[in-house]
Order: sequence, then C-alpha cells, then structure tokens
Amino acid sequence: MEFDHLRKDVLAASTIPNDLYTSLDVKRGLRHADGSGVLAGLSRVSSVVGAAMVDGVRQPVEGALTYRNRLIQDLVTDTNGLSRFEYTIFLLLTGRAPSLDEMGQLHQFLSHHRSLSREFVDHLIRAIPSKNIMNKLQTVVSALYTIDARPETMDPYENFLKSLVIIAKLPVIVAYSYLLAYETNPTLVAPEPGMNTAEAILYMLRQGASPDPFEIDMLDLALLLHAEHGGGNNSTFTTCVVTSTESDIYGTITAALGSLKGPLHGAANKKVMDMVADIKMKVPNWTDRQAVRAYLDAIVQKNGYDNSGKIYGLGHAVYTVSDPRAIILKEKAAELAKRVQRSDEFQLYCLIESEGPQAFYAHKGSDKVIAANVDFFSGFVYDCLGIPADIYTALFAMSRTAGWCAHRIQESVSGRRVIRPAYKFVG
Repeated sequence: MEFDHLRKDVLAASTIPNDLYTSLDVKRGLRHADGSGVLAGLSRVSSVVGAAMVDGVRQPVEGALTYRNRLIQDLVTDTNGLSRFEYTIFLLLTGRAPSLDEMGQLHQFLSHHRSLSREFVDHLIRAIPSKNIMNKLQTVVSALYTIDARPETMDPYENFLKSLVIIAKLPVIVAYSYLLAYETNPTLVAPEPGMNTAEAILYMLRQGASPDPFEIDMLDLALLLHAEHGGGNNSTFTTCVVTSTESDIYGTITAALGSLKGPLHGAANKKVMDMVADIKMKVPNWTDRQAVRAYLDAIVQKNGYDNSGKIYGLGHAVYTVSDPRAIILKEKAAELAKRVQRSDEFQLYCLIESEGPQAFYAHKGSDKVIAANVDFFSGFVYDCLGIPADIYTALFAMSRTAGWCAHRIQESVSGRRVIRPAYKFVG
C-alpha cells in the first residue's frame, strides 16, 4: 500500500514556525543565544573550556580540556611510556592515576575479555551483513546483555567491571565487523596477550601483520584525545539520559552509539576527508593559496563540495580560539605525514585551516572566532595509518566508550533523577 498522498500531511504536522522558538525563548539544542550551553548537570569527570565571561560578556579564550583535573597535554607527556589510552581508561573510571601494578592488572583484564564467542562472530557479525560498522556495533553491544548474569544491576563497582568488559571487546567487534563486511575470506586473528588497544585493533585489521611502534603510539594518542569530552556532548548526554531511567549498561551504550552514528556528531572526520578530496580534485596546485582560498569561498557560498556552506573540521560548539586536541594531533600528524611521504597533503590541510576562517568572516558577516577542531586532522591521521574510512566513527566510539561509562557511573550515583525537560504544546 502506498501513502504518497500523505507526504504533505506528514510534513505539515511536524513543522513548527521558527519565530515561535524565538518568541517563546526555546533553547534550541539546549544552548543559549550566545552559544553557551544550558546547565543541565554537574560532572567530576572532565572539563571543556572554550570561552570565559568577562563583565557579563562571553569572550573567546584558548581551549582547555581536562580529564579528572588533568590537562590532556599532561596526559600525553606524563604517562611515562605507559599505554596512554589504558591509562586514560583507568583515570576516567576511577578518578585517579593507576599504579604500575594496576596498569598491569588492567592490561591483563582487557586482554582476557577481548575474545568473542563463535556464536557472536558467526550469528551476529558474519550472518547479519551490514556495511555500516556503527550499526553492527549497536547490534553486538546490545546482545552482550544476554551473556551477563546480572545485566540490570546499577551497582557502581559492577558497572565499572562491565565497562571494562565492553571496552575490551569493542576493538574485536570493530575489526571483525569491518573485515567480514568488506574483505573476501578474511583471516580473523585474535589479539596477542599483552597488546594494548591501539596495537590490537591495527593487528586485527591487518589480519596478523604487526604494526610498528610509531603507528601504535600514533593511534594510542588519537584514542586518548577522543576518550572524553564533557557531559554536554550529544552522545554523553544521551548516556546520562538513558542511565537516569535506570536502564542497563548495554542499552545505554547502544543508545550512545546511535547518537554518535549521526553525521552531525561522530562522522565529521570522514566529511573532512571527502571535502579535502574534492578540493584536491578541483585545485590541482595544492600550494596555490589564492586558488585554495577561492574554492573555500565557493564552499562557504554553497557553490562547492556538498553545497552545505560548511567547511568541515572548522569550528566547535564550545571551543573558539583553539581546540587543544587539534593542536596536539596536528603536531604528530606532521611527523606522520613526513614518514609516509604525504607532507604536501598535510600542508594543504594547514592552508585550509588558515584560510577557512577568513572565508567565513568574508562571506558570513560574522566575527565569531573559529579554529580547527580535532576532526580536522584525525581522518588524515587514520588514512596515513592505512585505517579504512568506514571505521573512523567506530574508532571514535571505541575510545569514547570510556568516557560514556564514567558518566554512566556518575549519573547512577549522583544524578538519581529521570531527565525530563519541558516541551510546550503549540498545535
């Protein structure tokens, strides 16, 4: 039965005039008119700063991101040769740095729980084909509920352990889902004992070929930078909303994955890569600043790339002057580009980073301060590591689950109220 005649009715029934949002002072996107977020919760997990109030006016400042009161710049340099992502997992979930013995125990625990049963591999990953790896992640994570003896518990310590089990299995789910969806007769290898998360995912994706230490370190850094970003980002807020109903951890993480799957949240680095590929095709001389700027002008005026008017990877909901994650990743990306002989392409990224904001200022009539965000360089880094674009968002999810789980435990202990904002009927 066809319902084409209902297209206009469906659209009309769901359309609310923009002026009503303004006249009723609705905080669309839970944000104030000056761009700051509506205060909806408290957190001891992390802090995200991109502006400061000066004499009652919101002013741009250099970006700062902390995990449990530790600046990420310090986490990058002060982990004393330990696996940064594993160190970060422990820090986010427990609120303190691990000892050497605890790091060893954590590696052992994650290694022990990485395996997936043959039933999960054959019946959930192999037998249900899907090219969308985020969709596959949702399916398998949701099914982990069925093998948990106490899946509904809200006990914080038990949820801490469940968090580690989920984090341990995600690299295997991602790697196997990709290989079975995109490769012909792939070899599904299990990570070797003692491998950290970054080494494990590269080893599995390469079907048993060992990555070199620089590659492991590069991906380990990227995982650290994506592990957490405050309680207000869409997927973490989703985590808190679902946790507030006292739903189980598997349903909660599945919901967060659904949020991150959306292209306005988790897929920005893939859009950056596609945009740069379009620029490389349309502007043969990548070092020609005027030609690159002209094409960026066209993009902003909705006459280039996808005609959206967006230069992907520039700007952020919180950060203004700078995104500290982007600064860290840019420095390492330059080194990586040199190693793989792609420095000319890296310089094109730098040119876009420099000229993109100027194109916005020239054509949008806005003086809003914008800078490159972490997604601007992360896709390029993954590509230089030979990681397929179809799992970029899944890698983001693999990392961010550490932050989601920290917020879930915090919400279950301290939130303790169903999140239920008001909506006004205007029909």
